[in-house]
Amino acid sequence: MDISIAGFFGNSPRRDLTFVRDFAQTIEGLGFRTLSLPEHVVFFPEYESDYPYTDDGEPNWGPDTGIFDPLFVAQAAAHATTTLRFITGVLILTQRPALLTAKEVLTLDHFTGGRFELGVGSGWSWEEYGALGVDFANRGRRLDEYIEALRVVWTDDRATYRGEFVNFENAVMNPKPLTEGGPPIIIGGDSSAAMRRAARLGDGWYGWWAQPDIEAHLGELDKILNNHERDLSDEDFDFKLGVPLSEINSNEIESKVALAAKLGVDELVLAPPVPAKDFASHLEAVANAAGLT
Repeated sequence: MDISIAGFFGNSPRRDLTFVRDFAQTIEGLGFRTLSLPEHVVFFPEYESDYPYTDDGEPNWGPDTGIFDPLFVAQAAAHATTTLRFITGVLILTQRPALLTAKEVLTLDHFTGGRFELGVGSGWSWEEYGALGVDFANRGRRLDEYIEALRVVWTDDRATYRGEFVNFENAVMNPKPLTEGGPPIIIGGDSSAAMRRAARLGDGWYGWWAQPDIEAHLGELDKILNNHERDLSDEDFDFKLGVPLSEINSNEIESKVALAAKLGVDELVLAPPVPAKDFASHLEAVANAAGLT
């Protein structure tokens, strides 16, 4: 099982470009496989939308939080590393134009040397969709079309796609991605709809270990995959699981790594609170607990 880590950049003056590069070099040296990068275009001081990963539906961040665009962060970090991989955890794909995103991602695929994976989701905040001028209600159907359209334009010399939300004919998008067929598209989200989308359209699934009974939750995913003649153990299906951590607790990390390995997780993405000050020592503690060093 690969061990990876989620990083947050741009949420304080210290977490600038230099910090991005230093952080990426440090986790690469410690043996982490991937740097997972979250995405939101805008935040709001209050939400009517229910955040899916807290008991009361309230987001667990402050009203003035912020983060850099993950595609730019991945490029900056890739320039400072040689083996570290990158994934958006996750990009809310349907808030962006499909073909523009396709061009940005194929460019990133080239500039990272094929070390980028596109994690996508449909989001949960109607406030963010409204601010970006995109309808929230049809985001699921839109996401399906966007995923299909990206693959078409990444592979066909004269690309045509006709859908409800995406339409183009004889579109030429060059150069083609460095990765054959384009970067892997990993479907994020813990709803049944997200799991079904991963089974139908995804190169993998990226869930979040916020459920009290993770074994039952993953059992639902396995059942959905089986209904689509796929399996968690399939070589062409990348099974990722993110772990929110409120602190760097060695016993907690060790136990979750052990259980994830038992459950057949391909890649465990740890999301610990890593302060900017002395960040390298905190990352080393996480690596030690996860069995990397």
